[in-house]
Amino acid sequence: MMGKTHVAVGVLVALLVFQPITIAACAATIAGGALGGSAADIDAIKTDHNHDALLGQLIPVGITGAMLLVEHFLGESITSSLQDPNRAAMVAGAAFYFVLLAKGYASGHRTFTHSILTAVLFTVAIYLVWPMAAPGYFAGYLSHLLLDSLNRKDIRLFYPLKKGISLKLCYADGKANSVLCWVGTTGSVVMTALLMLKVFG
Repeated sequence: MMGKTHVAVGVLVALLVFQPITIAACAATIAGGALGGSAADIDAIKTDHNHDALLGQLIPVGITGAMLLVEHFLGESITSSLQDPNRAAMVAGAAFYFVLLAKGYASGHRTFTHSILTAVLFTVAIYLVWPMAAPGYFAGYLSHLLLDSLNRKDIRLFYPLKKGISLKLCYADGKANSVLCWVGTTGSVVMTALLMLKVFG
């Protein structure tokens, strides 16, 4: 599927699975779902779909920034949901994350980054930096793998094994992508509104 669809569905899945009940948890879950939903396509930036892949990486960064601002202006401390006392772990996690991004960028599309192994590794890196965002990140990443397995091109789900998996049900940029993008976006907005009603109710 395309970048915006992965972001939208990643956020929706993260919210549905974890249903956070505080402002900090909601912000972390949305940011985690968006980042996790898009991370696997770092390997697509150098392909024919590079514009979409780049947009798919930038949107979650914007969402994460927005969530941190929301958290701040609604009275929560941005650092309260970060691993504040352990700066060494944060630095190690950030470094590990960028190493994984570099490895993913250098890999072939739908190989290293489109695997359960890499989903776990990325999530560990996120956990070291922002523990509260890690569950949503993992859910978002798995949603990416599930959506791409519906396409006609194999993904190396069990990398480093060479055999790929594809259900061949749709094209990445076809009608299914548009429908899923709409469902993900609408569902995320509705879920966020419902969760906020609980928080402030």
